[in-house]
Amino acid sequence: MEERTDSELVALARNGDKNAFGLLAQRYQMPMQRFALRLTSEEESAPDLAQEAMLQAYLSLGSLRDPARFKSWLYGIMLNVYRNRLRDRKIAFFSLEAIMEGLHFFPAPFSAPVLTPEKLTEEREQYQTVLKAVNDLSPADRDILLLFYYVQLSLPEIVSMINLPAGTVKVRLHRARQRLKTVLLERYPEIVPPEKRRKKMVRVTIADVIKVERKEGQELPITPYSTTPYVILLYDEAGRRLIPIWIGPHEGQCIAMGLSDFAMPRPMTYNFFSSLLQGIDARLEEVRVVALKKDTFYAVVKMRCGKKTSEVDARPSDAIALAVLNDVPIFAAEDVLEAAGMKIPETIKGSPNRKGLEKIINSIREWQRNSETEMKQRRKQYHERSQEDIAKENEAAIAVLFGK
Repeated sequence: MEERTDSELVALARNGDKNAFGLLAQRYQMPMQRFALRLTSEEESAPDLAQEAMLQAYLSLGSLRDPARFKSWLYGIMLNVYRNRLRDRKIAFFSLEAIMEGLHFFPAPFSAPVLTPEKLTEEREQYQTVLKAVNDLSPADRDILLLFYYVQLSLPEIVSMINLPAGTVKVRLHRARQRLKTVLLERYPEIVPPEKRRKKMVRVTIADVIKVERKEGQELPITPYSTTPYVILLYDEAGRRLIPIWIGPHEGQCIAMGLSDFAMPRPMTYNFFSSLLQGIDARLEEVRVVALKKDTFYAVVKMRCGKKTSEVDARPSDAIALAVLNDVPIFAAEDVLEAAGMKIPETIKGSPNRKGLEKIINSIREWQRNSETEMKQRRKQYHERSQEDIAKENEAAIAVLFGK
């Protein structure tokens, strides 16, 4: 008998088999009491609440349309019994006592396989904090969150319980989650992990881009770049601080050219990326340097495509290059400025002169002139080749390609 499904036991109980309903009551006794505890927060009254709901289910068994939905139907009765008790007692569910004391603590949703006393205490506090916020929602929002997350009913079960279309239930659940999130962020910001908290951002500009030249006998800092590194200096004008960020030569040159409106004959990589974004009607809104971890800076690029806004993780060099080409603001987190910022002495007046940037652009122009001269010579040599030389070059290329 105990191995029978809920549907089979309901059918037997409807035919007068009291033992069948007894097995159903035994099967759901503890889950119903746990749900009652979450609703009422009163350990003494929870068993009575569960028992009354079970009695109502027994008396109303003939009205159950789908025996396979017995579980969700039973929880629905529990909610109705609880609401009736509140109405009869004429008290508000969100009393000061209920908010201060919270609901009964069950560690299961948060607990790891092995718990230390400190971890258990932390999880208990977090659990009670969340449930206090749940208590402060409207009855409709509170009920649907409890059913989905705490009782862990599926959406079809909730649909059959409250007799609403599936789409309406999904919308209600989404709105309840958003309202709960708003309450938690406004009243309990400490429960948000530090890395996800909204940081104070400071608008910065690019003071300069400097190509780091190695002088004789000078040791440069260890960087990921095997070639000559560049440094971009972000400038907090209000706070009189600079952040030096080491970047690669390609990124440094692209940022320098973007700041100087210096154009190459053909699009460079970041110009191409910008054109791609424009091609899909995506617009950059801002760039943020958000963190510094183990000497590595982390940035975020915020962009909008239609009504959708996205934030993409990026290297600061890539993010800043796109910001320069798209003329969008650059921000740096206050904690990053505090950790890596260099304070500008009060004796130094005026604004950055960007001499490093000017030097980079001059070197690019010189490289262009030398490259054009070299390319002219190569083109001349190429066109002066004999047909015999061309044939030999083709044969050699085919031999290499096919391993002959």
